[in-house]
Amino acid sequence: MKHSYFALKASLPMLRFDEAPPVSSEKFLDLCTAFLEPDKMKFIASLKPVDREIPRLESGRVKISPSLSDDDPETGAVTRYMRWEICLRNTLAQLRAGKLSIDPEPYLVRFAAYDSSAAATASEVFSSPGNPMEKERMLDAARWYFLEGMEWVHPFDFEGLCIYRYKLLLLEKMAERKSPKAAEHLDKAAGAAEKAIYQTDNGIISKAGVTVPHAGQGE
Repeated sequence: MKHSYFALKASLPMLRFDEAPPVSSEKFLDLCTAFLEPDKMKFIASLKPVDREIPRLESGRVKISPSLSDDDPETGAVTRYMRWEICLRNTLAQLRAGKLSIDPEPYLVRFAAYDSSAAATASEVFSSPGNPMEKERMLDAARWYFLEGMEWVHPFDFEGLCIYRYKLLLLEKMAERKSPKAAEHLDKAAGAAEKAIYQTDNGIISKAGVTVPHAGQGE
């Protein structure tokens, strides 16, 4: 039987998409220390919004497991979410590489599980109109509702706390994008991407940053 953390979860403020986080990650983790065992505390603190591997809970330490590992009964929601997230990012990498006519292999998580809903979400967002910030918000909304789809079956257990942690990390990321410098950083990134696309239209960019002409172009 899974342990219930009713007192902890009931004390946490509700998280709402695209609103300012009502509590910081530091405060959330500080509250968790009074309720969680050391191995679970270490695990939940290690969660990141973006990862290339799936964390696995083991007594006394956090083990990073391959993305095809079996679900852990204590952290199955984390495994399902990270499999979905990795497939989402793999699909986006493949779509972007196709647009730039480059090999996507260096940017993929190899042997990752396929998730049809993640792949469909990536394709829909990639092909939709809008600027990069609008598309990132669409991706974050999809991440949010995927997490919410699991949350109702984990109201007070450890997996529910992990879901809360992921949602809080999303809110913090969205709040950072609304900062005064966010638009400036976005303009710089968009300019760099536009330059890269222009260069790949005229040649192949090597990893060293050198543009190599396509076959048939002049030396």
